[in-house]
Amino acid sequence: MEHATPKELRKARREMRGVVRRDLPHNDVAGLQIITALLKEIGQRYADNAGFLYKVIQGVANEARRRCLLINPNPYDRTMQYSDAVGNVHRMMPSAVGWEQTKGILTRQLKQGEEYLQTLKGR
Repeated sequence: MEHATPKELRKARREMRGVVRRDLPHNDVAGLQIITALLKEIGQRYADNAGFLYKVIQGVANEARRRCLLINPNPYDRTMQYSDAVGNVHRMMPSAVGWEQTKGILTRQLKQGEEYLQTLKGR
């Protein structure tokens, strides 16, 4: 984003302003892929995978994966996870015990994203 045009920065700020936190319980996102669950949590049906908001959401999902807060629906046990091996969060889902922590990560990264965009605006 450091080399983004003013138009691209405006678009990113507009995406971030569209976020409405819903504080969903795990039952509302159980069985959804993590990216879909996070989008539902922020009241979005879609995020452009080249956009700033998607990158923030992807960062949240990756941090949750690294902290073992997600479950993998494949038949292997927790020590043999396909997604851990290749870094693929798209197949992983929020866990009942990790969902609240994942929402905390989301809160922090959304705030950091807003601060980052504000810093770029002032340059």
